[in-house]
Amino acid sequence: MCALYRFRCRTSKPDPFYAAQAQLQEQQFSMNQASNFPGRFDGRSEQYLRWQEDRLQQQQRYNGLQATLLSPTLEKTDDQALARLCSSVQDYGFALYQWSEASDNPDRDVSLLHAALSLRSFDRGVVHEDSGLSLLTDLSGTDQGKFIPYTSRRMGWHTDGYYNTMDQSLHCFTLHCISPAHSGGALTLLDHQLVLIELFNEDPALVDLLSHPQAMMLPANRDELGHDRPERYSPVLFVRTDGTPGAHFTTRTKHIHWRTPDTLDAAQQMKKVIERLETWQCTVKLNAGQGLITRNVLHQRDAYTDHPDAPRKMLRGRYLQSPQHPFIKHDDHGSSPCCM
Repeated sequence: MCALYRFRCRTSKPDPFYAAQAQLQEQQFSMNQASNFPGRFDGRSEQYLRWQEDRLQQQQRYNGLQATLLSPTLEKTDDQALARLCSSVQDYGFALYQWSEASDNPDRDVSLLHAALSLRSFDRGVVHEDSGLSLLTDLSGTDQGKFIPYTSRRMGWHTDGYYNTMDQSLHCFTLHCISPAHSGGALTLLDHQLVLIELFNEDPALVDLLSHPQAMMLPANRDELGHDRPERYSPVLFVRTDGTPGAHFTTRTKHIHWRTPDTLDAAQQMKKVIERLETWQCTVKLNAGQGLITRNVLHQRDAYTDHPDAPRKMLRGRYLQSPQHPFIKHDDHGSSPCCM
């Protein structure tokens, strides 16, 4: 069967190394199907049940996305604010900040903020500046405009870097607004930890299918921009190297192959779960000087329309580690609600 969703039906010969690696993963997974979700994330252990209860109670305490005020040049007095940002990212998956004044060099000041959050190992994709940041704006009609983040089109639910290898899996993506769209362009976020809990509650077999190391396959991609990615396999749900749940997810229907028809069904069911958890989603349209720090949670973007004289410009960072700060958690004094 060949269609937009295909199940290992390919016209090109697979890379021998990756084919052998996939076969080994298949054998290892068959020997111990639960190995990909050990301990507190296996869906049934006492550790998992305690984690689930704690995570859901934590979610009940969530009272909307709060903007933390920061100086673009990061004064010493910003230490507690940085600690609050990290706590929010750890607890809920994302955090919003607002600069207290305009910056004359957003690229420099965003890089400074990321360094203060211990975000240094950035994704070595093809399209980025020396700082590791990418400028997202509507480049339709250009080579970069072939990729949907560089257009004004709607982007469905996904995690950034879902096509990366597991050792290059992204733990964090950030956005900083230089100038907003004239209309549209809002971002909606949802912590994939909550989706994992809901999938286990609905049917643990869905998690088994989506945590298989070959759950989805992304065909090789080579183009004039310098992309040279071989065919890759990836689980949709997994445990990261730092011991937290991770996700490689996309709702796209092109250039993705699912391991079996049951795996496709599980991916479609995951999309339904995401849409059903609307009360736990947070939608925000960033204004100039505002930014998001995330745990690379699930997100989608609305289509947008630019002002003729001021196109939408966002600086995006993608990192292999989560934000960290040495200060302990503090109360969110002086924050303003910004969740729509």
